[in-house]
Amino acid sequence: MRRWILWIFVLAVIGIGGWFGYNYYQEQQARAAEEEAARAEPTPDLERVIWASGRLQPVTWAGLAPSASGTVARINVKVGDRVTAGDVLLELSNDTLKSQVAVAEAAVSEAEAALAKLNAGPTRADIAAAEAAVETAKAQVAVAAAQMLEVQAAIDAANAEVRIAQARYAEVAGHPTPAEQVQAQALIAQAEAGLRNAQAAYNLVKGDPAIGARPESLALAQATANLEAAKAQQAVVAQGPTAQQLAVAARAIDAARVGVQAAENRVPGAEANVRAAMAQVESAQAALDKLLAGATPEEIQMAEARVQSAQAALGSALAQLRQSQVIAPFDGQVGAVNVRLGELIDPGKYAILLGDTSGMHVETTDLRETDVIRVHDGMPVEVTFDAMPDVVFQGTVTDVAPVSTAEQGSTNYTVHISVPNLDADLRWGMTAFVNIQTE
Repeated sequence: MRRWILWIFVLAVIGIGGWFGYNYYQEQQARAAEEEAARAEPTPDLERVIWASGRLQPVTWAGLAPSASGTVARINVKVGDRVTAGDVLLELSNDTLKSQVAVAEAAVSEAEAALAKLNAGPTRADIAAAEAAVETAKAQVAVAAAQMLEVQAAIDAANAEVRIAQARYAEVAGHPTPAEQVQAQALIAQAEAGLRNAQAAYNLVKGDPAIGARPESLALAQATANLEAAKAQQAVVAQGPTAQQLAVAARAIDAARVGVQAAENRVPGAEANVRAAMAQVESAQAALDKLLAGATPEEIQMAEARVQSAQAALGSALAQLRQSQVIAPFDGQVGAVNVRLGELIDPGKYAILLGDTSGMHVETTDLRETDVIRVHDGMPVEVTFDAMPDVVFQGTVTDVAPVSTAEQGSTNYTVHISVPNLDADLRWGMTAFVNIQTE
């Protein structure tokens, strides 16, 4: 029984020893393999490697701000937006400036249109309009001449009225005439003769008791009335015109003369109308001749100068407007918006961070001055990122800053490293670690 136990113990010892021996042999083989590999691939010379930290950022980027101070009126982008060069990203309150730009644009359009019209020459419609203007002006001359004739006719008519009034006054003032006086005397003599005859006839029958009914009595009465009438007529003729009659005739003369003056007062205006109409004909004819002749070189130069002046005014208005705007200077992606609507901002404080993320590189942040003297363009670089520590990217030094930067009491130099084939998940501002392989 004891023998079996002894044999079992001996076998166990032999097995354990064999297992340990086998493991030791394997370890020796592995160590030998590692040493062989180390001899085949020599360890890099750490003296030739420069370590530094950096950050990933676009090759082209800018912190943008308006040139003027003011209140933020419009923010046209948000973080992450992609924009094109020329896009308006932000605007201050600038409605007045926009109106000035609109006015300046209209002035440019007007000046350019005028220049184009001069260069193109007159159209058929322009020539037809100018010819029509000449004919219209000639028609106005005819109208003005007719009006002048009307004025002259009115003067002649008024003068005729004066002459008529004067003749009437003379007629009134000229009574009684000798003929009228002789006629009045003749009527009296005739009436006296008639009275005598009637009296004689009456005397022959005056004894008749019915004398009042006889025709001789009626004839005597009639003859007596005729004599009284003749004497009254003679008295009127001898008296002549009254003061009232003369005054009425004189007023008629004055009224006629006023009519003459009124008609003559129309002469200067009528003559001026004729002169103006004739001048208009000359002007319209000159305009037609000029239109047919075309623009002169001097006129073209003046029109071109007006275009240039209007364009300069537009440029000035746009420049003033741009001072109230943030405009993308290149294609890129918005990295930050540091203002809010209604906020009052001052020039120099950047409002929007813009970068062209289609082209990224690594910029070192802590390369020491003792190391930078060994770095030059074209050196190979290994780059890793905290976000992807297991991936090593191969890069190349593209440029070394000629001037140092001081940060936290340390003098550093910035080196830019081009890293092709960057992973699309890497973002602007990520921390990078670089190993620069020096010669």
